[in-house]
Amino acid sequence: MKFRSHAHRSMDAKGRLMLTPEFRDQIYSDSAEGLVTLTIFEGNIVGFTPPDWAILEENLAKIKNPSRSLRNFIRIIISGSEEVHLDKQGRITIPSHLRKSGKLDKEIVLAGVGDRFEVWDKRAFEALLEQDFDDVSEELSQSGVELPF
Repeated sequence: MKFRSHAHRSMDAKGRLMLTPEFRDQIYSDSAEGLVTLTIFEGNIVGFTPPDWAILEENLAKIKNPSRSLRNFIRIIISGSEEVHLDKQGRITIPSHLRKSGKLDKEIVLAGVGDRFEVWDKRAFEALLEQDFDDVSEELSQSGVELPF
């Protein structure tokens, strides 16, 4: 796992977002120039370091005869992507089309999710925290994952 935890942040009017020191360190460990690929997924913005983005693109390219829905999904993920660099202050600038797609306002939550990080509108992330996850127990069990709590 690479990216972990979540942090509340404010995005400025130009779409600049200060990443946590841990996220910045992870990005620089995978990309000396501080490169990140951003895209839209499930109503939030997702950020990948170059190696993990390459793996995602390779895996998507391996799919033989994708359905129309899957082709559209791939189309949105790839065509909506943007490469951005960390600036000297440790910020990324989220392009306006991604801010619009992610319905991002000033108050956001930056969430580490293993091989990627996500940028959520604060209200949407709070709604996610309110969800009841009882329905995932069987799926976890079928996947061989047993939680110790």
